Amino acid sequence: MTHSRDLAARHAWRGAFSAAVLNALGMSVDFLLARDIPTMPMYPYAMSVLVGIGLVVFLLIRRQRATVRLGSAVFLVNMVAILVALWITSGYWATAGRPWTPFQANKLGVLAVAMLAPELGVGLASIAGLAATAIGKVYFLDPEILRGFPVGEPWFVLIYALFVAVLLIYRLRSIALEREILRVQAEAAAAGQLARTFLRLRNYANTPIQTIAFTTGLLRAKNHDLKPTLDRLERAVDQLTELGHALNRYENAHKWSPGEESLEATIDIEISGLKSHRKKQLIDAVFDLPSGPIVQGWVA
Repeated sequence: MTHSRDLAARHAWRGAFSAAVLNALGMSVDFLLARDIPTMPMYPYAMSVLVGIGLVVFLLIRRQRATVRLGSAVFLVNMVAILVALWITSGYWATAGRPWTPFQANKLGVLAVAMLAPELGVGLASIAGLAATAIGKVYFLDPEILRGFPVGEPWFVLIYALFVAVLLIYRLRSIALEREILRVQAEAAAAGQLARTFLRLRNYANTPIQTIAFTTGLLRAKNHDLKPTLDRLERAVDQLTELGHALNRYENAHKWSPGEESLEATIDIEISGLKSHRKKQLIDAVFDLPSGPIVQGWVA
């Protein structure tokens, strides 16, 4: 689950970061194109660009502590700055007296939202804001200006918004499915690793169990006074043997790499080159086994 949340946070961070970069670059280009309009104010562009740059710096600082909520909040702040700038500048573009395709920035904006929005609610709110900004601006323009608009404008913005909303939903569902697949794969890998560890522990314990059973038989034949104690030992050996048989059914379900079947071989590889007494200490620490003749025989 943690991996899935981290992936969602990374998606949100990247979307917000890309949106802020596009804001800073797009508004800068739009300002360069509007230089020939004498009445065009500079402050909407400057405000939007500075907000975009500030959000880029903020996201870079918070990159290691990214969350979905942080990405969504930054995305909304960036979108508000863009909407304010578009609301102001679109009126000057419309009254500039030169050929102008209405609300192109709004249409490009909704397409960017479909690709970058971190969450469905944030994306739909951004799409609605871009569409509403274009439609609402129409009611503040002179009717003479509206007669110069291409046929269907500004209502084409609503068609863009509808199609983009569908694309946004499809994209977010695909990302959610991808995260779910990664989560299931991670859980399966962890379960497989745990199962292999149990099987290797079973293989590692086979020799001690056989030694205990053999020694118990010898003691029983030589000393009948130890019968109660030896009976308990035999019951313990029987339980461990039943556990090994229960694990046998899962052995073929796993693909073993060379050397993985034996836990002892794995330990020998990891501690090769160490002195004999250090090897014994490591094995005792891993398995919490008491020191004794059997353990000393294993590590000899």
